[in-house]
Amino acid sequence: MSELPDQPDTLDLYGWVEIGTADLDATTTFYSAVFGWEIAPFGDGYAVATSHGRQVGGFYRWAEPIPDGIRVYVTVADVEATLSRVVGNGGTVEHERTPIAPERGWWADFRDPAGTLVGITTTNAPA
Repeated sequence: MSELPDQPDTLDLYGWVEIGTADLDATTTFYSAVFGWEIAPFGDGYAVATSHGRQVGGFYRWAEPIPDGIRVYVTVADVEATLSRVVGNGGTVEHERTPIAPERGWWADFRDPAGTLVGITTTNAPA
């Protein structure tokens, strides 16, 4: 199968999503380390993530956990490298690279240290 390249301006981005957490500092540190996002506080108990100069989502301190209440997919260039950073920063892999369809690419997902399920997707073939 030939490699289907991602558009550079869509890597490491999602449209927008809010992820709740009991530990805002640990969660924002995790996502910054995994995807290279810049995280900035925005009011009390909220932070905004920026990637490639675009605001892409927020993190909020929750009153009660909502397990798997939201699922997002972040487009990445390299699934395996991203999953390696996930594990290296305290997350766990739920599903390794899995094909979607030949013309659609692959997906995987992981849980961050707080247990939130997040998906990643790519059109790039494995190295």
